[in-house]
Amino acid sequence: MSNFWNLWTILSIISFSIVMIIVVVYYWRKNHTADADKTLDTFDGVAENDAPAPKLLFIAYAIALVIAVGYLILYPGMGNWHGLVDWEQSEDKLSTPTTNLDQQFAQLSDVSLASLATNDAITNSGAMLFKTHCAACHRDNAQGQKHFPNLIDNDWMYGGSDQAILHSIEKGRNGAMAGYLEILTEDEIAKVSYYLASLNQRHTDVPPVKVELGKQTFMQYCSACHGDGSHSNQDMGVPVLSDDTWLHGGSIEEIQHTILYGLNNVMPAFEKQLSRNEILAIGAMLTKARLDYDDKLAKLDQSAVTRGEYLAHAGDCVACHSAEGGEPFAGGLPFVTPFGTVYSTNITPHSSEGIGEYDFDDFKAALVDGKGRHGYLYPAMPYTSYQHVSEQDMRDMWEYLQSITAVPRRNDDNSMIFPSNIRLGLLGWNVVFMDTAPLSYEVPAELGDTVEDIEKWQQGKYWVAGLGHCSECHSPRNLAQAIISDRIFQGNIIDGWNAPDITANELYVDGWDLDSLTDFLHTGHSDKGTAFAGMADVIKNSLSLMTREDVESMSYYLLKGDVNNSIATDSVVLKPKGFSQGAYKTEIYKTYAQTCGACHGDDGKGREPIAPALLNNGIIMHRDPFNTIAVAVRGLQPTYLVEDKNFMPMASFEDVLSDQQLADLITFVRYHLGARDIPVTTEDVKDVRETLEKAGYAGGVHTTPDMYDQRDRNINIK
Repeated sequence: MSNFWNLWTILSIISFSIVMIIVVVYYWRKNHTADADKTLDTFDGVAENDAPAPKLLFIAYAIALVIAVGYLILYPGMGNWHGLVDWEQSEDKLSTPTTNLDQQFAQLSDVSLASLATNDAITNSGAMLFKTHCAACHRDNAQGQKHFPNLIDNDWMYGGSDQAILHSIEKGRNGAMAGYLEILTEDEIAKVSYYLASLNQRHTDVPPVKVELGKQTFMQYCSACHGDGSHSNQDMGVPVLSDDTWLHGGSIEEIQHTILYGLNNVMPAFEKQLSRNEILAIGAMLTKARLDYDDKLAKLDQSAVTRGEYLAHAGDCVACHSAEGGEPFAGGLPFVTPFGTVYSTNITPHSSEGIGEYDFDDFKAALVDGKGRHGYLYPAMPYTSYQHVSEQDMRDMWEYLQSITAVPRRNDDNSMIFPSNIRLGLLGWNVVFMDTAPLSYEVPAELGDTVEDIEKWQQGKYWVAGLGHCSECHSPRNLAQAIISDRIFQGNIIDGWNAPDITANELYVDGWDLDSLTDFLHTGHSDKGTAFAGMADVIKNSLSLMTREDVESMSYYLLKGDVNNSIATDSVVLKPKGFSQGAYKTEIYKTYAQTCGACHGDDGKGREPIAPALLNNGIIMHRDPFNTIAVAVRGLQPTYLVEDKNFMPMASFEDVLSDQQLADLITFVRYHLGARDIPVTTEDVKDVRETLEKAGYAGGVHTTPDMYDQRDRNINIK
């Protein structure tokens, strides 16, 4: 420090100190003249009196002044004064890498990153430097965040060799991708995003033709850099597009945004800020972290990982823990409740955004007790069912979740109303509503001798009651959103559809048997109809990935029943006969022929691959006509479960038929094709229509199933 600035600093500190002493002494003397009974002024009827300041305040000032003077005598602070203890900045731990690294490296002959990664002194120095210069973008754990890559995996856009890593730190990187806003149409960009999602085997609820058209557009405009999307180009920093690592977000929406507006990735160069040894230390720290993470993955029991993946499919974890079109297991799916909206969380092994800091006990507490590390979970997480999962199966699932790609997607904030937003209150919910009694696998006496294969029944119950958590959707709930236990499987309204009554009695009456129900659950198609809406997603993400044997055990259990769920002695199987000769001559049949017959057939037996049969269809035969009405009002999107069995979209008939006409038509169809003789009334149709319109689920004949993507997701249906 020059003499001028040295003198300036000393005079400024002394002057400021003198001023503060004068101020304190002045008010100390004035304090003795204060009169607590004297009113200085009045504000809105509140008097401000001339009360003396507390003596403690002046004592605190005196202590602070003594400490300040003592500090300036002992430590640097007064210009060039070094202090009596002769303290140096180099003794600060944060400065250790700067002062000691050269000495540490002077003793080394092998400066490869793999070798340096074994030197704790070097990697500790690198960790300190990383937190100072790199953590703001790549996080303290180096796992990155959106737009900033994970540095401890093996996915390196410019290569993971020592030379490439050091070059990235020293020289920086600058990658650019052009935007296609004015080149491609919105529809073309959407189709390209569907193609890219398909490379990762991610389902997007779109017909295969859109994926194929997207591929053609991709090959025309993008292949010069990306090829077919399955290979990287590390010389140019072009990433693989067929894996599940997406630097700028891998949801359909984020992919489309990237294509629309392009990218300009900049990694700053640190060659002028850091020495070569400091850059080597950071590279060594990253290499050690990557090797440690690889070692962690290698230690996972691969048989447990494989089994855990199967169990995660059985639990349909990806369906809830992925936003619509979002990255698998990264969370973000909204659950609209009467108390607000809850969002599913990121359960990938990302340390700061996911569950990377969890251990098995934390995982188990969340899975079966509804207790997260930061508070109790909302029962939108079906821990009330998962509590029945065996310890070994939980451990296998834990092994699998540690093996998947860490996605740096931040969790969404829940928007729950008071007092539902107080997590501790959920402990009370658990105490009052959660039945923690162990699951009984003893066949109840009320089933008599109907269960011939007890082992299959028990296995089915394990899947249905535990990971399958079928009761969570198919059972009505009370005002506190707890399942009404004595009405299990009796149906519930979710997202504008009826998760139907699947009690043993209803399945029996509607004519389901082991083969038809197993076909339906395992493939989404059977001679009793085709899965749609949420059930199609369950089959797609879960049941279709299980063995037929396990799915058949679930069917067996559901058909046989259990406690509070048995077949009534007077129940009779419905046997629809189809349209009679007289029916063909009625006026209402003309309405059927004009609105339904073209696709479903004049006789209601369906037309492959146009539309499924209505005759003997499980939904048509169901005692509750809600879904039949809802399909007519809102239309229906194909499920795309099995490519050669995909039916055409069904348009809404809300603007074609009046409520009375719909009621008459549905009554007619249910009577002849479903053997249900209870009429559907105009009020029934009106009630369903108004419910669907309120949430934006209902449109007109000229709308498409895609309209539901634009609906208000904050409206609770039932």
